[in-house]
Amino acid sequence: MVATVSLLLLLCSTIAAAFDVPCTVKLIGNQCLFDEECYGMNTVCRNGRCSCPTNFEEYDLDERTTICRLAPSNIGDSCQRDCKPPLLCRDGKCECWGGSIIDGKCHVPCPPGQQLYGVECQRVAHFSQPCEKDSQCVDPFNSCVGGTCQCSPGTTRDIMRGFCYAVCPDGMHPKQTCRRLFINDVDMLENAANSDSCPLGYRCVTYGSPYVGHCCRLRCPYGEPDLSQSCDAGATAEAKCRPLTHYCYTVSEPGWKSSLCCPRPCRDPTPLYINGQCLSIARREDPCQIDQQCEGGIAMQCILGVCQCKLGFHPNDNDRFPTCEKACDKIAEIPSGDQCLPKMQLNDRCFLSKQCPSFSECRYGTCQCICGYKRVKDNILGERCSNPDDPLSLNTILTGVEQLFGKSSQQRNRRSDFLAMFNSDQTAPATEQVDATIVG
Repeated sequence: MVATVSLLLLLCSTIAAAFDVPCTVKLIGNQCLFDEECYGMNTVCRNGRCSCPTNFEEYDLDERTTICRLAPSNIGDSCQRDCKPPLLCRDGKCECWGGSIIDGKCHVPCPPGQQLYGVECQRVAHFSQPCEKDSQCVDPFNSCVGGTCQCSPGTTRDIMRGFCYAVCPDGMHPKQTCRRLFINDVDMLENAANSDSCPLGYRCVTYGSPYVGHCCRLRCPYGEPDLSQSCDAGATAEAKCRPLTHYCYTVSEPGWKSSLCCPRPCRDPTPLYINGQCLSIARREDPCQIDQQCEGGIAMQCILGVCQCKLGFHPNDNDRFPTCEKACDKIAEIPSGDQCLPKMQLNDRCFLSKQCPSFSECRYGTCQCICGYKRVKDNILGERCSNPDDPLSLNTILTGVEQLFGKSSQQRNRRSDFLAMFNSDQTAPATEQVDATIVG
C-alpha cells in the first residue's frame, strides 16, 4: 500500500514538472474559442474558458498546474471543487445535499414532469408537449414554438421514425454525421485541404461545440468540382488542382477549413470574369477597360484607359507590384483594402496581424504573442511581447534605430560589439534590475 501511494505521488510530481505547454494552446482557466485550444487530457472549452467536462473535476496538482480528473462519486470522498452529481463538494468532502441516502447512494427526488439535471430538478417536455422555454424541450432539434415543443427552424420531422433532423443550407438531406477536426497550427491549417471527417466534396456543418454536425455538399460557385484533383499542399504535382483551368475554392472558420478544386470560368491571360467577358488583371499604370480590372476596383479606378489611384488612396510600391493603398494615420492606423483599421494592443480584438504590436500576431481574432515570446509588463515600455533570450529587447531597439536612420557596415560592427559587451556583462553580478513581470 505504501509503495502504491509513493508511486502515485511520484507520478503527480512528474506530471507537474513535465507540464510543458505549447505556446498556441491554453491551460485550464484561460480564455478559449474551441476544445482543441485547451491543453491536457479531457479538457474542453466551456463558456469561453478552458475547463473540465461534466463528471470531471478541476484538480490542482500544485499552485501552477491544474488537470481534469474524474470527479469523486462516493459520499465522503475528498474533493477540491466538484463531485459527480447529485453530490456536492462542501468543505473538501462530497455530500448528499438535499437528497436521501439509500443503500449508500444519494437520491434526489424530483416532482412529476421534472428530471434531475446535474444537481437540480428541471421541467422536461418531449415533442408536441407543452413548454415555456426552449431549454425544457429535451429531444434533438426541438424548440418551444407557440407553447409546445416543435422541430426547430431549419429542421424537418421524419414522421415515420418520429424524430426531427437538420437539413443542409441548400435544403438537401445531409449525407452523414461528422466532426470538425480542429487544427491549432496556422501553418498546418494553411497546407491542409480539409479538416473534417466528411468525404471529398462535402463540408461539416456543425451546431457549435463540440463541433459535431452533418455533411452537406460543398458546391463550386460555378460548374462541377474535379474530385480527382487535390487542394492539399502535400499532394503530388499530378494530383494537385490544375491552376491553369481550376482553382481551390475554400470555406473556412478559425481552426477549420474545407476546400474543393473548382473550374475557372476564364483562363490566362484573361482570367478575370466580369459581366460575361474574360478580361486581364491590371495593376497601377496598366491599360484597362473597366474599374474592376484594376485589382477589383477597390483602391483604383480606370481613368482614360489606365489604372490610377482613387481619391483618398496613394501609390505603394513596397509589395511585388505597383498598387495603391488607403491613406491612413500612420501612427494609429494601418491600411486594409478600402478602409483604415486601428492598431491594437495585446489581447485586443483584431482582423489582421498588421494591427498587432511587434512580435505578436492576430490569432483567432485577438492579438497574441508569437511562439517563443512572452507577454510582459514593465515601467518603461509597458505591456509587450518579449523574447526570453533578449528580455530588455536590445535587438528590437537597435533594429528600430537602424530602420530609422539607415545602417552601414561600421554601424553593424558597433551593434555587434555592443551586444557582445552586454552579453558578457550578464555573467557579472547585476547592479540594476528592470521591473519586468510576466503576466501571461
